[in-house]
Amino acid sequence: MDGLVGAVGNGITGLVAGAMDAIGGALRGIVNAGNQALPGGLFWAVIFVVLIVGGWTLAKR
Repeated sequence: MDGLVGAVGNGITGLVAGAMDAIGGALRGIVNAGNQALPGGLFWAVIFVVLIVGGWTLAKR
């Protein structure tokens, strides 16, 4: 029974680790595409403005 619990735990750990790797890869791809589309740090300026507007909208509620 102990082997079964260990195997299930290892399977879940591998599944979660794989999902996190996939999410990280997707986010890195999105950031890379944004940097290529808006060169010279403009992408980060756009992200900053979006975060400020989103924060302001949440703060008004």
